[in-house]
Amino acid sequence: MSYIAVVGLGHMGLSAIEILCRARPGATFLAVDRSERAVRAATALGDNVEGLVCDVTTESLDLSDVDIVLNLAGPFFAGSDHVARAALASGSTYIDIGDDVEATETILGLDAAAREVGSALVTGAGLSPGVSNWMAGRLLDEHPNADGIQIAWTTREADPGGLAPLRHMLHMAVTPCPVWIDGKWKQSAGFVPSTAAIFDFPEPLGPVETYDTSHPEPLTLTRHFTRLQYASCKGALQPAWANSAFSTLGRIGFGYTDQKIEIDGVSIEPAEFLWKMLWARHDRRPSAPRAQASAVLVQALNGKEVVAALAVADDGAMSRGTGLGAAAAVLTALEERPAPGAWGPEVLAWEQALPLFEKLATDAGGFPEGVTSPGVEVVSS
Repeated sequence: MSYIAVVGLGHMGLSAIEILCRARPGATFLAVDRSERAVRAATALGDNVEGLVCDVTTESLDLSDVDIVLNLAGPFFAGSDHVARAALASGSTYIDIGDDVEATETILGLDAAAREVGSALVTGAGLSPGVSNWMAGRLLDEHPNADGIQIAWTTREADPGGLAPLRHMLHMAVTPCPVWIDGKWKQSAGFVPSTAAIFDFPEPLGPVETYDTSHPEPLTLTRHFTRLQYASCKGALQPAWANSAFSTLGRIGFGYTDQKIEIDGVSIEPAEFLWKMLWARHDRRPSAPRAQASAVLVQALNGKEVVAALAVADDGAMSRGTGLGAAAAVLTALEERPAPGAWGPEVLAWEQALPLFEKLATDAGGFPEGVTSPGVEVVSS
């Protein structure tokens, strides 16, 4: 019987543990969060879910006897490796949904330590990164002449979501984006018009203008697939005006964490103030349902020519897709434990992970078309 720990019980964490409980009813789960309310919500899923209130950034975490720990406690750009080191100490397999360059570099920096103790650390196993990397792996296996990968994602959310995802979005606006060009790294500005390209996503989204974004897919894809001469990731928020709004907000100060502001004697990060304001405005709006959607498109290149593409699209928030991707990663790693070391999600065989993602998505009522093969045209760039 498996013992699975899930750390961080926000939208994505609760989604992931609920999916895993359905997929592995015989497993035992440890639900960890600094919020008692979140832990109560998780333990309500069943008698096989134990709860632990713990702030993993300041308190020690005992993962004794845990087979796999899934870390969803963001924001990942803070570079915390507390949960990963707890996994190393216990010999547990570690998986996270880190979607920032800093987080990826932090976990990959533990490669030697992981090899020494015989543990596997897998970072970036959500939707993008995660499912995006598995689609890239499939394309590269099916097209041995391909020497480039470009990834594009987009999302339209119905509410402001959690503080960690908001901090992540703002942070991407002020963080250089790594782009792998001709076997060399180029640092590109995030979410600026000069990097715009329009990609035709599956319905319900269609053509969307996207921008270079500081996601870690290029870092791990080029590390795993050494033949790549090009790798990039672009992203966009919906509606379109949100991109310039978040870019501006990030650059005027809300995307930085090096300075706090004081309000009535309480010091808070600028992003926290913005988050509270967004939620206050959201709560005052009419309660009519608002459309949501998310999609990821991956294209394989031969030089500058697009030779093939794969995509996934959903009519739900990106948190659902991230939870599904994380659950697929956990189940794949349970079937075949990854080799010792620190890895991107490519270390999990796409042949197992992608079908698992599609099955879990079907069971959850999401991503109705599964992994599709859309046209390969970039509308404009």
